[in-house]
Amino acid sequence: MNTRLSFYKIIGLLACLVYLAGFGFEYVLDPLGRSPVLDANENLACAGLIAEGQLPDEPLYRALLYPWVLSLFHVEGAFLTQLATLLGVLCHCLNAFLVAVLAGRLWQNRSSVWLSGVLYLLYPVSMYFSVQVLDMTFAMTLFLVGLFCVVRGCESVAGERHRVRWIVCIIGGVLLGLSVLARPNFLLPLFCVPLAPFILCGAGQSQWRKACLPAVVLLVSMLLPLLGQGCYNFSKSGVFRVLPWQGAYNLLTANKTGANGKFFKQSVWFDEVPSGKNPNRLESESLYRSAMGADADLDIDAMNHYWREQLVQDVAGDPLRWFGLMGRKVVYLLNDWEQYNNLTYAYHKQRFSFLQYNPLGWGVLLIGAASCCWFFRASLNGRLLLFMAGVFALYAAGVLLFYVSARFRLPLVPLLAIGCGGLAQLRLVQLTAMRGRLAVLLSVFLIGAGVLVYGDWFEARDRSSFIQDELLLASASARLMEDAAALEYAQAVLVRDPLRREALTIQATSLYNLWLTTESAELRANYWQQLGVALNATKEQDATILFIAGVYAWRSDQPERALSTWRSGVDAFGVAADSCSQALLLVGENRPTTQMTPEFERLRMILGHIE
Repeated sequence: MNTRLSFYKIIGLLACLVYLAGFGFEYVLDPLGRSPVLDANENLACAGLIAEGQLPDEPLYRALLYPWVLSLFHVEGAFLTQLATLLGVLCHCLNAFLVAVLAGRLWQNRSSVWLSGVLYLLYPVSMYFSVQVLDMTFAMTLFLVGLFCVVRGCESVAGERHRVRWIVCIIGGVLLGLSVLARPNFLLPLFCVPLAPFILCGAGQSQWRKACLPAVVLLVSMLLPLLGQGCYNFSKSGVFRVLPWQGAYNLLTANKTGANGKFFKQSVWFDEVPSGKNPNRLESESLYRSAMGADADLDIDAMNHYWREQLVQDVAGDPLRWFGLMGRKVVYLLNDWEQYNNLTYAYHKQRFSFLQYNPLGWGVLLIGAASCCWFFRASLNGRLLLFMAGVFALYAAGVLLFYVSARFRLPLVPLLAIGCGGLAQLRLVQLTAMRGRLAVLLSVFLIGAGVLVYGDWFEARDRSSFIQDELLLASASARLMEDAAALEYAQAVLVRDPLRREALTIQATSLYNLWLTTESAELRANYWQQLGVALNATKEQDATILFIAGVYAWRSDQPERALSTWRSGVDAFGVAADSCSQALLLVGENRPTTQMTPEFERLRMILGHIE
């Protein structure tokens, strides 16, 4: 019987892995998988700079441990993106294994091991973030391995006949410190870790004395990676700085008047963000110089002091507003809806077949973990539960200080999955046997929790960010030269906002490319007609749009207008308007007298009749 049960468990695990692999392949074939956007693209750019030794000589603005790991692959382009996806999937599987191991220690039950591990392995939001070129899944692996080492090391302290496994405690502390270098969000839970020996060893005086030294070892080992980063910053810039310095402005934007509490909302737009540059940093520098003068020195300490001062003044001026914001953040934290973070999970869940019908979600795990830890508290390791609850609470506090977005609250999911391991002990007989107060209490809890978790409180389930997802899909498709898809997504954006300038630009460019490449005369005529309408609607013009507008004017028998348009492109954008320059050379007064190059020949074919 046991052999047959083990066989079924192995088959089930293999089926889960096949499901995960299927989603990984589906994502790799998606435009976002082949052309990463925003933070994912920034990570790839930073990895390239690190590999080439081109990082600027300044303190780290953001955590770069993950891009540094990517730089070790010594590849670039699409292959690096695929390797990063594979690394994320492997980290996700390791995280599921660690969840299973920790669940076994909490519930002391083999069935709980399997249930918690499978719940996390199949959890769609974790799967969704694992395949992206993002640092959270990697950082969670460091954190969970470190957490396991801490628990394992402290268990050896409690045994009368076992020596303290110093090496386990040291490894755990170092890995927890490294998790902060990968994601500074993990800093706050570290304050709970030195207390682990005292919590897990019991309250006896002799046990507490034994716990003092491991606590010191954990504290010192956690500080080592942070001090190492401080030394690195000093070597690069002459400034000893333990953490990246982006936190002050983020803290302001997450708590100032007008903040939504869900995600960072950009207030300054840039025509072009250089590769590897952070829009958040560009915005903070722009706003700082607007306040302090256009020639203000961008001194890091001065800027951070200014942002902290602005936050204090904002909160002190209207403390009730801030308390209201924090209350809404608590609601968003507990709500099942995954708040926007670069992408909106709910939008993309419907796009991927391997996620679309997956019933697991935050609400299921939250209600399941809370129910198990209360109703089955007699059968779990209470000391370990207390320690994990402390880690959960401190990390949640850090989330509330900043943004309650999907990626920021993701590290709470492994702890919830561990808590759900108690469901393995639930039997139908137990539910049917419930009577009186216990049945009423359970019913009230489930109904109240369901209303809170699945209700649309304070617009928790806001879909307004869907426009950003469609815009990013349009941009990614355009970079991949998949113009039909780019046009479809751009037009979807324009249905939501007819004046969205990025979508208007992509629409015009995609229509031009489709007109060039489509063989059907009927389709070409249709695209040409749509292109004229799109160019009239495109008010914000860059070098590409001006070139296309010149082509449209030339092919519409308006040569003077075409020449004027191309000249304005050269005057406004200089070298970036190379296509405009070539068009002027080909049809203007100074035509090339030498043999025409392939570029000129292609342009001549595009323009058609040239006298």
